[in-house]
Amino acid sequence: MSLERKYIYGIIEESKPMKFSFLGVGDTEVYTINHRELAAVVSDTVLEEIDPTRKDVRAHTVVQDELLKNCSLLPMGFGMITDSKDDVLKLLEKNYQELSRELVRLAGKVEVELKVYWDQEAMIKELQGGSEDLTRLKAKINGAASPIEAQRLLVEAGKLVERITLDWKARYADRVYNDLKGLSIDARLNNPLGVKNVLNASFLIGRARESDFQKEVFKLDSQYQGKVNFKYVGPLAPYNFVNVNLEPVS
Repeated sequence: MSLERKYIYGIIEESKPMKFSFLGVGDTEVYTINHRELAAVVSDTVLEEIDPTRKDVRAHTVVQDELLKNCSLLPMGFGMITDSKDDVLKLLEKNYQELSRELVRLAGKVEVELKVYWDQEAMIKELQGGSEDLTRLKAKINGAASPIEAQRLLVEAGKLVERITLDWKARYADRVYNDLKGLSIDARLNNPLGVKNVLNASFLIGRARESDFQKEVFKLDSQYQGKVNFKYVGPLAPYNFVNVNLEPVS
């Protein structure tokens, strides 16, 4: 069975062929295919497509994390496969200038992610007793003269709960994002992950400044403890900040 197809993890600046000690997707050897000063980090595969199983996604992430320890990396998304080594070389050749510029732009930079979730107990307390308007509405619902009146009041209560939640987002998540944005080179707001997630953001920072960035995150976490919960992940390859439109291999 041929292992001609190549699974690509990303692009690095490297002129000499390299083999790495860590394994890639499918427990295969990870090595480079080089063109001038660039290299695609790849492993061999017999598959045209790879399902995003937990094991393979983890292998993909581990390779990128290991590469990031020692070099700048333009990461590829999970599952990028070419038909042959020649196709990888064509990809590097056709996009050489753009890939080189992007590697220079992102040199010494990493991505970190911050997710902020409202604390369930604190939000329940706010909804149960912290809002006088909501307390009055609940009393009216309990004393509604008809089902139609009760339904109208429930809709009104739902809108009020939504306003309270948005107020929490403004009080905590927006402040956190704006504060950390000032410490980063660039920042991106991502789609929320469920109703409890009030902030899902990515930040591009200098690798040397990650410690300072973390300290600010810990400070904010302590400041808002009991209201919202933080989840910090990083350093990561700068997925959200790569700006390359690859010319396809024909």
